[in-house]
Amino acid sequence: MKSKGIAYLLWFFLGGLSAHRFYLGKIGTGILYLVTFQLFGIGWIIDLFILGGMVDKYNLMHGFIGGNRTNVNQNQNVVVNVTAPAPITPSPSESEVPKQD
Repeated sequence: MKSKGIAYLLWFFLGGLSAHRFYLGKIGTGILYLVTFQLFGIGWIIDLFILGGMVDKYNLMHGFIGGNRTNVNQNQNVVVNVTAPAPITPSPSESEVPKQD
Protein backbone atom coordinates (compact mmCIF):
# COMPACT_ATOMS: atom_id res chain seq x y z
CA MET A 1 0.00 0.00 0.00
CA LYS A 2 1.37 3.38 -1.00
CA SER A 3 1.08 6.31 1.37
CA LYS A 4 -0.13 9.76 0.36
CA GLY A 5 2.17 11.30 2.96
CA ILE A 6 5.26 9.67 1.52
CA ALA A 7 4.15 10.53 -2.01
CA TYR A 8 3.78 14.22 -1.07
CA LEU A 9 7.14 14.24 0.72
CA LEU A 10 8.78 12.77 -2.36
CA TRP A 11 6.96 15.32 -4.52
CA PHE A 12 8.13 18.23 -2.40
CA PHE A 13 11.75 17.23 -1.75
CA LEU A 14 12.59 15.06 -4.75
CA GLY A 15 9.95 16.15 -7.25
CA GLY A 16 12.59 17.50 -9.59
CA LEU A 17 13.84 13.93 -9.96
CA SER A 18 10.29 12.57 -10.44
CA ALA A 19 10.65 10.45 -7.30
CA HIS A 20 6.91 10.61 -6.57
CA ARG A 21 6.07 9.19 -10.01
CA PHE A 22 8.62 6.41 -9.74
CA TYR A 23 7.24 5.64 -6.25
CA LEU A 24 3.80 5.05 -7.79
CA GLY A 25 5.16 2.90 -10.60
CA LYS A 26 4.69 5.51 -13.31
CA ILE A 27 8.07 4.88 -14.91
CA GLY A 28 7.20 6.30 -18.35
CA THR A 29 5.89 9.64 -17.14
CA GLY A 30 8.63 9.72 -14.51
CA ILE A 31 11.29 9.61 -17.22
CA LEU A 32 9.35 12.15 -19.33
CA TYR A 33 9.12 14.53 -16.38
CA LEU A 34 12.79 13.95 -15.58
CA VAL A 35 14.08 14.86 -19.05
CA THR A 36 11.69 17.81 -19.53
CA PHE A 37 12.44 19.34 -16.13
CA GLN A 38 8.97 18.46 -14.84
CA LEU A 39 7.45 19.70 -18.09
CA PHE A 40 9.20 23.02 -17.47
CA GLY A 41 7.86 23.28 -13.93
CA ILE A 42 4.18 23.15 -14.82
CA GLY A 43 3.88 19.39 -14.29
CA TRP A 44 5.34 19.67 -10.81
CA ILE A 45 2.56 22.10 -9.83
CA ILE A 46 -0.14 20.00 -11.49
CA ASP A 47 1.05 16.96 -9.56
CA LEU A 48 0.32 18.83 -6.32
CA PHE A 49 -3.37 18.57 -7.13
CA ILE A 50 -3.54 15.10 -8.72
CA LEU A 51 -1.07 13.21 -6.54
CA GLY A 52 -3.67 12.11 -3.97
CA GLY A 53 -5.83 10.62 -6.72
CA MET A 54 -2.80 8.89 -8.23
CA VAL A 55 -2.08 7.20 -4.89
CA ASP A 56 -5.72 6.14 -4.52
CA LYS A 57 -5.74 4.74 -8.05
CA TYR A 58 -2.50 2.82 -7.42
CA ASN A 59 -3.87 1.30 -4.23
CA LEU A 60 -7.16 0.38 -5.88
CA MET A 61 -5.46 -1.21 -8.88
CA HIS A 62 -3.18 -3.25 -6.66
CA GLY A 63 -5.97 -4.48 -4.42
CA PHE A 64 -5.52 -2.30 -1.36
CA ILE A 65 -8.95 -1.28 -0.13
CA GLY A 66 -9.26 0.27 3.31
CA GLY A 67 -5.67 -0.60 4.15
CA ASN A 68 -6.23 -4.32 3.65
CA ARG A 69 -4.98 -6.38 0.75
CA THR A 70 -7.89 -7.85 -1.17
CA ASN A 71 -7.99 -9.76 -4.39
CA VAL A 72 -9.69 -7.36 -6.78
CA ASN A 73 -9.52 -9.79 -9.69
CA GLN A 74 -11.08 -12.63 -7.74
CA ASN A 75 -13.13 -14.94 -9.92
CA GLN A 76 -16.56 -15.69 -8.61
CA ASN A 77 -18.42 -18.70 -9.91
CA VAL A 78 -22.16 -18.49 -10.28
CA VAL A 79 -24.21 -21.64 -10.69
CA VAL A 80 -27.57 -21.27 -12.36
CA ASN A 81 -30.03 -24.13 -12.65
CA VAL A 82 -31.71 -24.10 -16.01
CA THR A 83 -34.28 -26.62 -17.11
CA ALA A 84 -33.65 -28.35 -20.39
CA PRO A 85 -35.68 -27.01 -23.28
CA ALA A 86 -38.54 -29.10 -24.59
CA PRO A 87 -37.53 -31.41 -27.41
CA ILE A 88 -38.13 -30.05 -30.84
CA THR A 89 -40.38 -32.22 -32.92
CA PRO A 90 -39.64 -32.17 -36.60
CA SER A 91 -42.27 -30.63 -38.78
CA PRO A 92 -43.84 -33.01 -41.24
CA SER A 93 -42.38 -32.83 -44.69
CA GLU A 94 -44.56 -32.29 -47.74
CA SER A 95 -44.49 -35.97 -48.57
CA GLU A 96 -45.98 -36.86 -45.19
CA VAL A 97 -48.78 -34.31 -45.35
CA PRO A 98 -51.93 -35.74 -46.92
CA LYS A 99 -53.02 -33.82 -49.98
CA GLN A 100 -56.55 -32.63 -50.20
CA ASP A 101 -58.39 -32.89 -53.52
